[in-house]
Amino acid sequence: MEMKLGPLGFYSYGKTKWEETCRDPISHIFVTYDSYVVNSIQFGYVENGALVLSKKHGSEGPEDSTRIVWLNHESEYITGTSGDKYLSFLTFHTNERKHVAFKKEFNPPKLRPDQTIEIHSGIRDRCEFGGFFGSFDSDGLSSIGLCIRPVPSGVPTIKQENV
Repeated sequence: MEMKLGPLGFYSYGKTKWEETCRDPISHIFVTYDSYVVNSIQFGYVENGALVLSKKHGSEGPEDSTRIVWLNHESEYITGTSGDKYLSFLTFHTNERKHVAFKKEFNPPKLRPDQTIEIHSGIRDRCEFGGFFGSFDSDGLSSIGLCIRPVPSGVPTIKQENV
């Protein structure tokens, strides 16, 4: 059973929807941005000792910068995200720390977000993290949320028999 938490931002009609389900532990998160918005997001996985990149989700601008969030893929895994409804900042939470991926400098003050939104998944084990989902349009990334696969504690795993 998979559940979606969030998203941060606007997951609105008319935008391109995306979903990135995890095949292997995430080792990198590539966030491209300009002075105002997150333009795109891409994920890196380690498969057979090599870095494998996901599809890039979002748009590209001529003056993009890239921030790379490095995760220790052997022990570190995503547990949550935080930001605001405008995605004027974006932070990834792991079992080990928080990684600030993007933070817009607010000017003028009327653009300042009114609140921080935190998505706490309650994930206690790497196998419970299922990936990310979100949306984007020509202006950039407009939303991001978490996919989780809760595993109840104290409940034995059900075996499926071949019949």
